Parts: sequence; C-alpha cells; structure tokens
Amino acid sequence: MSDEPTVIPPTPSAPPPPYGPSLAPAPGGLPPAAPKRRTGLIAAGSGALGLVIGLAIGAAASETSDATTELPTPVASTTSDVPAATSTSTPDLGEPDPEPTGAPPAATSEPTTAEGTRANPFTVGDAVGNDDWKVTLGTPAESWKAIKAENQFNDPAPKGFEYYMVPVSATYTGTETGTAWVDLRVEFVGEDGVTYTDSCGVLPDNLNDVGELYEGGKAKGNVCVTVPEGAKGLWTLAVGWGDPVFFTAGK
Repeated sequence: MSDEPTVIPPTPSAPPPPYGPSLAPAPGGLPPAAPKRRTGLIAAGSGALGLVIGLAIGAAASETSDATTELPTPVASTTSDVPAATSTSTPDLGEPDPEPTGAPPAATSEPTTAEGTRANPFTVGDAVGNDDWKVTLGTPAESWKAIKAENQFNDPAPKGFEYYMVPVSATYTGTETGTAWVDLRVEFVGEDGVTYTDSCGVLPDNLNDVGELYEGGKAKGNVCVTVPEGAKGLWTLAVGWGDPVFFTAGK
C-alpha cells in the first residue's frame, strides 16, 4: 500500500442558468409563464378572426384563379349575320280635331247655404250639439203673467218690449263638467239687425237653478230675453263665446 494520499479531481461546476435571481425557476424546474394580457381581448380577437378570414379568402381566390381555364379570344367576324335595324318613324297624327262648337255648357249647382246661419236658420225644436253639449230650444212665448206670478217684485218690460221665455233642454256630453246657464247663451236678433240680451227678472223654473253637470247630466229650465214687441226676428244659441247658430220660431 502506497503512503501517497489519493487525489480526487474536482467536480466541474454547472454553467450558470440563463435567468437572473429575479426570475427564479418554478418548483417544476421551468421558468414562470409570462402573464396574459386581458385588455383588448375583444378587439384583438376580432383582428385575429379578420386575419384568418382574410387568409382563407385569399387562399380560395388563389385556388380559383389557378383552376380557371383561359378562354380563347373570339375573332371578329367580317360578315354580320344580324340584319340591319329598320328605321320606323311614328306616323304623323296631325293636330287634334277642334271640339265641336255649340255644345251646351256644363250645369253648375247653386251654392248651398249652411244650416244654422242667419240666411238658413234651424227651426226651434231641432236638436243641436257639439262635443260638450246637446241642446234643444222650446217654443219662445210672451211670459209677463208667469214672471209676475213668480215674484211680485218683478218689473214689467219697458214700453215697446216684451218678456219672452224660452224653454231649454240640455245634456252635458263632455268628459269634464259643465254648467248650462254659464256655458249656454240664448239671445235674440231682431229684424232691425240688433242683438237683444237683457233678462227679465226672477223666472219660474229658471235654468240658473240647475247646478254643475257631469257627463250624461241633464238640465231643463227657462231663459228669458227682453225683445221688441211681437218678437220679429231670430233666436240664437251659442256655447261659451263661440259663434251662435240661428233658429226661427216657425216656418
């Protein structure tokens, strides 16, 4: 046995890893995967999809182009087999014949005057209405005796005038409320063209005594106007401050 010590050659050291201390390997021996970006996934996915579609279309177009057989160029014929177009002209029809003379003129109808106007009045007893009211006027009559009997303090009509009462029947047809003696206005237009509106005092069955009405409510009562003796003229009915319609007491 030799007394010289046995020399064990040094074990060569492993080469340094390709990553630094901040990128220590994962327990499995592999470096950690790079973090995935979440922002813009929709836009990026759309772009990738568009790219794939574009490549597919390009490839298909290339295959189609390669598979297309080139057609020979047609040779122009020196002789035309198509007959030349024949020119046809529109026949001259000449001027139209003049309309025959002496024809009778077309009949013209006379304009109709609207009902309810002063020239074409309704007749007392005709029902009239609008969206809010349906109204019928009764026959006007000289009524001093009835008015005097209703209240002894009523004064007679001025000289040359008379008290004429008019019965009114009204139904409220609107969607809110209405008051007959407020909404309805009865007046008289004499032959002299003057409108008369003066009242007559306290009345029997006065329309003013009927209260506010809802849809379907009915009002019945008298109104009275001081008119020239004989009441020669027309009666009018208006809703609020609207235009009146005219009535004659009889035809």
